[in-house]
Amino acid sequence: MTRLVLVDDQSLVQQGVATLLELTGQIEVVGRFLSGAQLLQWLDQQQEMPDLILLDFHMPHQDGLEVFRELQKRSTVPVGFLSTFSDPALSREARRSGAAGWLPKSVELDELVEGINRMVRGEAVFPALHGHEPETDLSLREYEIARCLVAGMTNQQIAEECHLSLGTIKNYMSNLFAKLEVTNRTQAVAALRRLGVN
Repeated sequence: MTRLVLVDDQSLVQQGVATLLELTGQIEVVGRFLSGAQLLQWLDQQQEMPDLILLDFHMPHQDGLEVFRELQKRSTVPVGFLSTFSDPALSREARRSGAAGWLPKSVELDELVEGINRMVRGEAVFPALHGHEPETDLSLREYEIARCLVAGMTNQQIAEECHLSLGTIKNYMSNLFAKLEVTNRTQAVAALRRLGVN
């Protein structure tokens, strides 16, 4: 039976997913945590490691990718993401960082179980990338700025939203335009939407 750990800051979602997975008889949820900090503290005390850690992406204090990078320093347990978002750009960032997979929370139970088992076997599970060419990989920070751009924010508004200086945002914009091979904001927004950024 697959030993799974779930990390999600929404306790109701976490409990619901754990209950459904255990009812299948294929998965034992050996740990449930509301934050990456709780998970890391628990892992330090364990002698028997789980087969897979499934992280939510959007969590307070540390997002899923930050927690994942901490995990990489102290554990070889495969890590997947279960997220509200199925954006190709975020999936690419997770894959590039070495994650085992990225599944949307809207997935059906049998697909979730299959995805978990595939990740445990060492397969890469990124359904959002199916049919999408990996043409432009954005860093997590670039992705945040790209979403603000698609939302119609000005550089000043993006700077305030991301807690960065206006000059830094302008540098990110230049890099984004170069990556996307565009020359203005309208073209950039169109290219980002084609990449699944919204």
